[in-house]
Amino acid sequence: MIRSLFIKTIACLVVITGFAACSKKINSSGCPTGQMCTMQFATLSVNFVDKAGKAVTVKNVKVLNLRNNTAILAQGMSSMVNQAGSYVFVTDANKKQLSTEGDDLKITATNAATNKTVSAILKVSGGCNCHVNKVSGADDIVFE
Repeated sequence: MIRSLFIKTIACLVVITGFAACSKKINSSGCPTGQMCTMQFATLSVNFVDKAGKAVTVKNVKVLNLRNNTAILAQGMSSMVNQAGSYVFVTDANKKQLSTEGDDLKITATNAATNKTVSAILKVSGGCNCHVNKVSGADDIVFE
């Protein structure tokens, strides 16, 4: 009985140690191996609106990663504009340009009708995560 319990305990420890060892392996991109992700292709967008909340057509949209001062161009989309005022600014294809913890992205756009420019900062994670994710920041950028 004691011997059987001892063998079961050792077997459990071996299995637990095996799982722990697997989770600590790092692949060539510096991310842990064995991560289970969905096949979903995530995109993040922002809405440009006026004070009344009405969609605004924009031009000259720029996205800058403030961590390394590099421009981000949403990849993997045929069109960056979903509907009037909505702009896709990052996708899963941009994950490697972002840190796992999240980077501050400065989004700047110009109102096509008034030529006024507005900026906002959103924090977005990527890196070793399965998908890009907005950590913080507004869904709507308002032209005053």
